[in-house]
Amino acid sequence: MAADQRPKADTLALRQRLISHLFSGSGRLTRTHAEMSKEATEAENAFRNNPKFQRLVTPSASCFATTCGVERQVGHCHPLVVQAAHEQNQVLNTNSRYLHDNIVDYAQRLSETLPEQLCVFYFLNSGSEANDLALRLARHYTGHQDVVVLDHAYHGHLSSLIDISPYKFRNLDGQKEWVHVAPLPDTYRGPYREDHPNPAMAYANEVKRVVSSAQEKGR
Repeated sequence: MAADQRPKADTLALRQRLISHLFSGSGRLTRTHAEMSKEATEAENAFRNNPKFQRLVTPSASCFATTCGVERQVGHCHPLVVQAAHEQNQVLNTNSRYLHDNIVDYAQRLSETLPEQLCVFYFLNSGSEANDLALRLARHYTGHQDVVVLDHAYHGHLSSLIDISPYKFRNLDGQKEWVHVAPLPDTYRGPYREDHPNPAMAYANEVKRVVSSAQEKGR
């Protein structure tokens, strides 16, 4: 064990005394989550190293997130990402409101990979912020408040997103009348499984049913 590495029991005790147990909003990710995160002292590619230097496959990017959840795409501690962040932090670290070549260069390169009509970008700081903006844009465009979401979904940690996340709201204030939940298309444990002749269409029809039910209620 490294000299500055506390015993796991000590870290858990300090965490329970100093860190809110309800940081997830669901009230469930407490000790177990702390135990998992404590096991990750280093990471590279798709692997984490625990204090005993055992290599473990990262089970969920959301459990061991780095900046922008980048390990979802290129793994933990990719040398090019680390080097780029190091070089930029030596020069300037600020938000996107200031004029700078990098952000427009990146937007231009990104636009070249997308259809022509997708040519304006919003650069945000987190998935929660992005989903909140998407929700506001959709409501402004349609003029409606109601949303259809998948069961067990988690969209973020803002109040607007907890309201539309079954994973969250069932342990908090419950489902709002303007939130409509469709079954998760799970062919392993869901109502339509791999032995169904067309599970994709069956789950799509469930969404149609949810929408029709909402419309019948005047939503």
